[in-house]
Amino acid sequence: MIGTAGTLPRSSLLKDLERRHDDAPPRDAMRAAVLEGAERYVALAHAAALRLHDRLAAEARRGSAHRRRTLPADRTVGDVWLSRLTGALTHHRNAASALIRKGG
Repeated sequence: MIGTAGTLPRSSLLKDLERRHDDAPPRDAMRAAVLEGAERYVALAHAAALRLHDRLAAEARRGSAHRRRTLPADRTVGDVWLSRLTGALTHHRNAASALIRKGG
């Protein structure tokens, strides 16, 4: 019987891993077997990383907006926390953009 995307069923993949390894199988191989193939594992990991960067960028955006509202205009330039939040926002936006360019 063939599973999703032409791979062996999950139970066969796990049994094959157990036969080939005396110790615990590698984590990546276990994940790929449970998810019925490496392609699905890669796609789910990519989507999870994209969601993580999206969530962290949203948190940094909200945090920096809140910090800007609480500071007087003449103190925003030198504020350390605002600089950290905008740096985090920049990082997560760039990381999400790189993931989108890499794999859609």
